[in-house]
Amino acid sequence: MKNCQKKTLAALKKRMRVTRKTAIQLGLCENLTATISDLRNLGHNIETIKAKAEDGSQYTRYRLRQEAVA
Repeated sequence: MKNCQKKTLAALKKRMRVTRKTAIQLGLCENLTATISDLRNLGHNIETIKAKAEDGSQYTRYRLRQEAVA
């Protein structure tokens, strides 16, 4: 597992709000979409949530629904 995958998964396990913006700000990864895809391919159940900011713009955030099945 790559370092960015480990950091992103750790953030998801801590129930942090993981968005593209926060991933870059926190140094989790540069390409969050690819990292989430990789984590899903490893068996992690990650939910995609479409949300709206106060200014009306839309963004996507992710959350871990359950632990990976071994």
